[in-house]
This record gives sequence, C-alpha cells and structure tokens, in this order.
Amino acid sequence: MASEATEGQVPDVYGQLHPVETKDLIDRKQKEFEDELNKIPDEKKANAKLAEQKCPNIVTSDFKLMFLRCEVFNADVSTVHVGIVECC
Repeated sequence: MASEATEGQVPDVYGQLHPVETKDLIDRKQKEFEDELNKIPDEKKANAKLAEQKCPNIVTSDFKLMFLRCEVFNADVSTVHVGIVECC
C-alpha cells in the first residue's frame, strides 16, 4: 500500500515499497501517531492505557517507531489503536 512516505517509489521485486527515512519524516510521523492516539476516546483505549502501565519499558517511542515502520509510516487512527493495544 502506497503512502505519503513511499509516494513516487517503484515496488521492489516482492512488491514492497520502502520509505526513505529522514529525521523529518520520523519526527512528523511520530507526532501524527501521538495525535491519532489522542483522537481515540478514553473509553476505547483502556487497553492502551493498561499496556502503558504494565509495560512502560515496551511502550516507548522506539516501540512506536518500530510499529510505524511496520505500517510503512501510516499513522491513521485504526492502525494506531490496534498497534498500541496489542503490544503487551
């Protein structure tokens, strides 16, 4: 799936697109990730809060970056909610 991070790229032999990671891209997408997480109503992110409480050493900015990389820097609310809830 193409995203802003892979726009204009040609898929590799396996059909995958690989974004060129820059500090600007990472910073921007991490902010978008946090913004999207904040859009989720509190009553729907009880598991995310629990994950942050029980696994503070896992739910870090590095974890969130790893998740964003897996999602090819797609930080929309549906992927953010699933990713943060399933970490622990």
